[in-house]
Amino acid sequence: MINNNSLTLEHSEEYLEHLAQFIHIPYTELRPYKNEFITRKYNKGQVVYYSSDDMSHMYFLLERHVLREHFNKNGDVYRILNKDIRLFPLHSLFQEHTTNEMCTTITDCVIISIPIDFMEYLCLNHANVFKRIYQLLCQNEQQQMEYHMALNAKSAKESIIKILIYLCHTIGYDNDEFYEIKSFLTIQMISNLASVSRETKGHIIHELKEDNILMHHSKNWIISKAILKAI
Repeated sequence: MINNNSLTLEHSEEYLEHLAQFIHIPYTELRPYKNEFITRKYNKGQVVYYSSDDMSHMYFLLERHVLREHFNKNGDVYRILNKDIRLFPLHSLFQEHTTNEMCTTITDCVIISIPIDFMEYLCLNHANVFKRIYQLLCQNEQQQMEYHMALNAKSAKESIIKILIYLCHTIGYDNDEFYEIKSFLTIQMISNLASVSRETKGHIIHELKEDNILMHHSKNWIISKAILKAI
């Protein structure tokens, strides 16, 4: 893992309680192992890990947002945006500890690093943890399918709309009639995710604003749930 001037924080029961709740294990089961975990504060733009690292840890994102970029042998890039509260990369469990992936903070972040072998131990000895990890893997698969369907859309507009829906489901905050995505999301990020030009993306965003489906409020993205019926 790359420290990259990240700040190591003191152990906090609150942080570990969030992790325990997320993986469905009593906090009392984690407390004896608290020294296995390292909690760090990262500044925007820092690299948390990259593909040439020996992946011995996985990561629990406590606060804010990261960009994960997965590379295949052909040089293709699969981009994933994650918000708090998130555990990754799940595909490193019960596999050789390598990954063709880079994780970069796109806001200031607080992240817990967890030894992979310890997480595997929890899975093997606590049925609820194993079940929870399986549920998270299924959720990841569903989100990846949603993303691929957006990339295979018939038109650029349909692709952008489906990408926005995908982002609402992955990094958006549900507010009854609309989703809110924080201001870190840029036009260029959406263009990269949708594989369309920034200019084309700009025209489509303008149309969605005119249709009152999309707006900006205090630099955040406000996306009406009417977008779900726009395709």
